[in-house]
Amino acid sequence: IRAAAEMDIASEDWPRLRESLFQRRVEHYLILEYGREKGIAISAEDLEAAVREIQGDYGKADFREVLLKRYIDFEEWKAGLKDRLLIRKIMKAVSETIPPVTSEEIKAFYEGHEGEFRHPPMVKVMQVVTRSKGEAQEILKRLADGECMEDLARKHSISPDGKGGGDMGWIAKGDLEEKMERVIFSLPVGQSSPVVETSYGFHIFRVISKRPEGIRRLPEVMAEIEKRLFSQKEEAFYKSWLAEIRERYPVWMAPDLLQKLELG
Repeated sequence: IRAAAEMDIASEDWPRLRESLFQRRVEHYLILEYGREKGIAISAEDLEAAVREIQGDYGKADFREVLLKRYIDFEEWKAGLKDRLLIRKIMKAVSETIPPVTSEEIKAFYEGHEGEFRHPPMVKVMQVVTRSKGEAQEILKRLADGECMEDLARKHSISPDGKGGGDMGWIAKGDLEEKMERVIFSLPVGQSSPVVETSYGFHIFRVISKRPEGIRRLPEVMAEIEKRLFSQKEEAFYKSWLAEIRERYPVWMAPDLLQKLELG
């Protein structure tokens, strides 16, 4: 009941929630049973390594204190972690049997969904972002003197893309705030912008390339399509696989006992 209240679920929906949680728990144990049958296990060394990694974010004593504050026993938490690691390992092993997406499937999807890959006008942009206007003006002067923008971005940009030489990638209209876009889309290719102040800092932009409105070509979207199709295959595979292991390891629970389960 507490779980239902915390999720703001109406009392008439509690039976459906109870059934859903029960079925998830059943699947949890079915997956573990499958792993046991196949000899898939988590070694004590792997478990201890995972515990140390998690504790490392807190410190050993601090982590145990966090658990105590949440009324969680350390050994119970560790057992739960072992189950989660084991399920992850089992699912990884199972997923290796999912057939890969073929180039023919990718091409067929692209040809049947071309409209989804239409894009507005786009520009490929680099930037350097500094904390002060003075810093930005100094970098602008160095660019005018012929220094490499990519090198300056790596050394001085506070933006995450600075590590990659300031490459922002392809930007479509609507991706950025209006102030940035007004500057970026008005710049000629190869020309640096004046210093532009935003809430993120002081920017200098340079457009590397422009692309008119159109449809993205197949080579550009192959990875995106492959990921999408594999996700669909993965979902269908797991649904079928779970149905298969349910048949292999039958589970039955008396309806009256299910009704008595509390949602806590």
